[in-house]
Amino acid sequence: MPNGAKSMDIVTGSIRAYYLFDVADTIDLATLRTIEGEGLAPADIPLRPHASSAYLRLEVPPLVARLPDAQLGDLRCSVRVKLFDYGVISLRLSFDASGDWERMATLSARLRKDDVVAAYAQRITTRICEELGEALDDPHDTLMEDYQVIDIERCAAPVDAQTLLAQHPARLANLLLGERSELARAEIDETLRVRFSYFADDLTIVQWDTAFVFDRRESSDAIQDILEFANSQLLELRTYDAQLDRELDVIYKLQPGGVGSSTLGRREADQAARLRYTIVDVLEIIDRSSNALKIVGDAYYARIYRAAAARLGLADWQKQIDTKLASVEDMYRFFIDQSRGRRDAFLETIVIVLIALELIVGVATLLKH
Repeated sequence: MPNGAKSMDIVTGSIRAYYLFDVADTIDLATLRTIEGEGLAPADIPLRPHASSAYLRLEVPPLVARLPDAQLGDLRCSVRVKLFDYGVISLRLSFDASGDWERMATLSARLRKDDVVAAYAQRITTRICEELGEALDDPHDTLMEDYQVIDIERCAAPVDAQTLLAQHPARLANLLLGERSELARAEIDETLRVRFSYFADDLTIVQWDTAFVFDRRESSDAIQDILEFANSQLLELRTYDAQLDRELDVIYKLQPGGVGSSTLGRREADQAARLRYTIVDVLEIIDRSSNALKIVGDAYYARIYRAAAARLGLADWQKQIDTKLASVEDMYRFFIDQSRGRRDAFLETIVIVLIALELIVGVATLLKH
């Protein structure tokens, strides 16, 4: 790429702001036909034409609809909504980023902290939840995850991945981090560390909250779908981590000697049943979201997914949830043992009382004679 500023101009590009909301345990996609008056259609991951579809496949394809464009202050964006069966609604707002590089960087930095855009996403999601109605199974307070993709399809001058990385590493790093000041070399290297190229003239860089995708349209769409899916998994893990925290707060108040014990162990049995439901519910939903994307082999897109999962820390969140689930399971077993113990103690008391009554009746009978 020539060193002139014009060579860095974006001919075709956009900033895509993703807002994902976990709204319910599940969404019954089979009952839905429209959202906000727009038709819904299945949305699988559109791989490159030469790639085998067996590598990446969504078990239950989400439903997608394109809503009317929105005017948010001086910004206009296209709007697309996607519904995942495991209770996640993803709203994608796409803003035109064509023009010079600095304009794109300024727009990207603005969208990271623009409350108007985030508030609009929240309002649309609230309306959608009201419209979904009975299709939402066990709705709950929403938790949000946001992610930004800087999507460039064509620059003013021909460019390849090696040239971008060799001549403009600082610009790329500043763009991904939303920074304006000069970054340290070590920070630049770390920011650009997780990157992929299939052909010489495409480049994808994955960060924990942002991605840079310079690719052909069909491949870029596939990569963004994969990044969106990984963020939906993060949202699920965050949601159930928070649920387990609430359960543990309740459990700690029910420790031995606490309030809530009963002679027959019924309260303990009720607590155990509630904990068992929580364990099964969390395991089922997490398993559904974790296994929603089937990956076979080490294809290019599969490597991008694994890298995104690592950047988002999905394995760490899963370990944290596993630890909390183990604590809940320990308390479940404790309440079961306590309930059985109280019932056994009560039955032993009844037996002793019956034996005592029998002895009293026997003695009384002998005295009469």
